[in-house]
Amino acid sequence: MAVPHKSCHDPEMPIEPFPSGSDDATQGPKLRIRSVAGSQFPLQVIQRNGLPEVSLTVFGTEMLTMLSSGSAYGYLREVVLFANWAGEDNVSTTHQWRVMGEPREVRNLIREYLMKVGECRIVRRPDTLGIRVSYVNTTNGTRINVRLLLAALKRLYEILADRGLYPFPNPLIDGEATSAITDFRRGQRTIVQEVLGRLPMPLSSGVDAPPANLRLSANYFRLVNREWQPQSIDDPEFPGRIYNAGCEYGWSLREICVARTLLESGARISEVFDLTAADWAVSGFRNQFSASNKGSFDQRVKVLQISNPTAKLYRRYFDECRPATAAERITVSKLGRIQREDPQKLAGIPIFLTARRTPMTARLFRDHYWKPALTAAGIEADPHTCRHWFVTNALRHIEETAEGESDLVRRKQELIQYMAWRSGERTMNAYEHVQRGRSFALRMHAIHREMEKRERHTAEALARGGDVPIAPTEQPFNHELAFLLGDDHDD
Repeated sequence: MAVPHKSCHDPEMPIEPFPSGSDDATQGPKLRIRSVAGSQFPLQVIQRNGLPEVSLTVFGTEMLTMLSSGSAYGYLREVVLFANWAGEDNVSTTHQWRVMGEPREVRNLIREYLMKVGECRIVRRPDTLGIRVSYVNTTNGTRINVRLLLAALKRLYEILADRGLYPFPNPLIDGEATSAITDFRRGQRTIVQEVLGRLPMPLSSGVDAPPANLRLSANYFRLVNREWQPQSIDDPEFPGRIYNAGCEYGWSLREICVARTLLESGARISEVFDLTAADWAVSGFRNQFSASNKGSFDQRVKVLQISNPTAKLYRRYFDECRPATAAERITVSKLGRIQREDPQKLAGIPIFLTARRTPMTARLFRDHYWKPALTAAGIEADPHTCRHWFVTNALRHIEETAEGESDLVRRKQELIQYMAWRSGERTMNAYEHVQRGRSFALRMHAIHREMEKRERHTAEALARGGDVPIAPTEQPFNHELAFLLGDDHDD
């Protein structure tokens, strides 16, 4: 969604200095995000006194020109949370570290935030080029998205400097590292020119061999890479426990429809609450929806499929439970008439509404319906766990029912296409890696039983004073047990 640039001195956006501290912590957060439809500043950051915070509002507006609305909100939200904390943290206020201060202050703020709020461990050590930088290690106690936070802050200072709202170099960029990388690249080009008599060719040409796997970065804070591992949820009772928790908490038909959609379709929660009547119309208001995907900028690039019983609940929700609009109650039959008469109108009809007839949001569902219900039932799972459960069970079904290797490959490709994974093979391999680990863990039960049987027979033979029994050679050979016991001599 493109948002036109607007001068920072526009009368609709009065210039206010970035707040440096909290004058009354009992009045709630200093800054809050407000969505204003139709405005040239759709994402506005408002101060406690009701005036806009220009720097962050400009940042939010600029992010909307680069990312989808959901991603732009995520970036802005991380920055606002950081800014609110900075104004109230005792250490930060004592040292007078400011979010809009010079780079040293900002880096101290970020380090304090990562260690105190993020429970991260930060180590200063030389990188590949010998530049001392801060390596950020997450821990089991880390509950913030460190990667998103650092990316958002880096882009914040880049945008504000470009707009003349931040007069210092970007605190997230190490100037010494930037110079070292430039010198290193220049040296590489010189060596190639001396050896081959020409400058290096582009990688896309295929003429020169690709460079060694050398990662060069100018970031001051560097998150230690950890390979993404999906959760493997193979509990067949998981959906039932979710539904029971919701019923005990008092979920309405709306929340039940959402939960069933998450479990049956493998959708992200943001994708579910982005659905409109136009998305449902692709199946004649039955069991399929067109849907956006992460990074698709609201373009409908995938299909979500639910069960026929869940589709019936959707129709019942529309006919009996969905709040009436200001003009009338919209039923499924009414949707059919709109589709015939003015199909474009369906795109403006969200599937899920609040009691105030505003679009239901993922955050509202997560904070006020999902989390309280599952916490009361003693279940630790967020809505995204349903996506992992769907993929885990889909893979298990594929592997159990595939007729040969070619059929297995084809079905896995179909799952990749359905999930609309941008890095399909890599994501599939990650899930398969977890599945293989779980499968072997299950086989270990049988292996352990065999080990216990051998130990018991040996103990009984020793107790009788006889010889230890030796299995006959014609007995089937248990290769897994032999490997664990050191008896597998592969020669």
